[in-house]
Amino acid sequence: MKSCIAVDIGGTKMIVAEVQEDGSIVQMMRFPTGTIPKEEKMKNLIAGIKAYEKEVGWEGGARPFQMGIGINGIIDPQKGLWKKMGAQDTEVEVRACMEREFGVKCYIDNDVKCTVIAENLFGAGKGCRDMVYINVGTGLAAGIIAGGKLIRGSDGFAGEVGFMNFTAGEGIHIEMLASGMGMDYQVKNFLSRYPDSLLKEKADAGVTGWDVFRAADQGDELAGKILENMVRMNGLLISNLTCVLSPEIVVLGGGLITNGRLLGKIKDAVLQKAKKHLEKGIVLTKLNPDYAGLMGAAAIGLGYQEQYF
Repeated sequence: MKSCIAVDIGGTKMIVAEVQEDGSIVQMMRFPTGTIPKEEKMKNLIAGIKAYEKEVGWEGGARPFQMGIGINGIIDPQKGLWKKMGAQDTEVEVRACMEREFGVKCYIDNDVKCTVIAENLFGAGKGCRDMVYINVGTGLAAGIIAGGKLIRGSDGFAGEVGFMNFTAGEGIHIEMLASGMGMDYQVKNFLSRYPDSLLKEKADAGVTGWDVFRAADQGDELAGKILENMVRMNGLLISNLTCVLSPEIVVLGGGLITNGRLLGKIKDAVLQKAKKHLEKGIVLTKLNPDYAGLMGAAAIGLGYQEQYF
């Protein structure tokens, strides 16, 4: 059975695996990354694949002939570039580097765009020509398929919905109210209003989503307000995207959403006018939430990316 090398590079970790064409994961290795420059992540990427090759090896003995890499940030998949994010940032030729290093065909894409391809091929959006995948995790981003094609925009920025603003430009963007980093932001900025919050002791080290869920379960007012903001913002986001794109289905994924406890509330927060146009509704991902990004990397590594251009 055909397989590929799949690599999911996130903000804090990297997963290297061999994945077969039916979507089954042969083996995997996980590596910490942390907040380091692109050049260092590239060194880690090469070292990680070599470590996998040495310590685990390939199922059929020979190295797979293709590789897929999902990376956070702005990507030019046709040129194989990890693009600049700021004035001091550098542009990295990921594809050329990996093909030169390993002698295999390499595909790269933004991690969320990879995941929407996998969701469209193997998951809840299978067979849909118009769908939206929203990743609610450390950050907030969307993958959009319209007319069977992945929407990228002129420079790859399409889908960065976390930067949207629903307060006439006067407030913070919605990522600060509807994501993991947003939860931490709200605790640090709103704690003075809730001095007795259970989250106070977590504020300096950094608040996680699970800290907020646990505190909310104990009746903490600040935690409840943070979850209320998450529900409201995601409801508005789905309503607005539906009005613009009219997808068949909206699929929700990411570490803060896949436990399902907020799904019903988010559905209730979506405007009825928009909701009635979602033929297949608002659903949770069918991909394993721990490896959704990896399955996205595998989807492009197996060559499916090209049909979405």
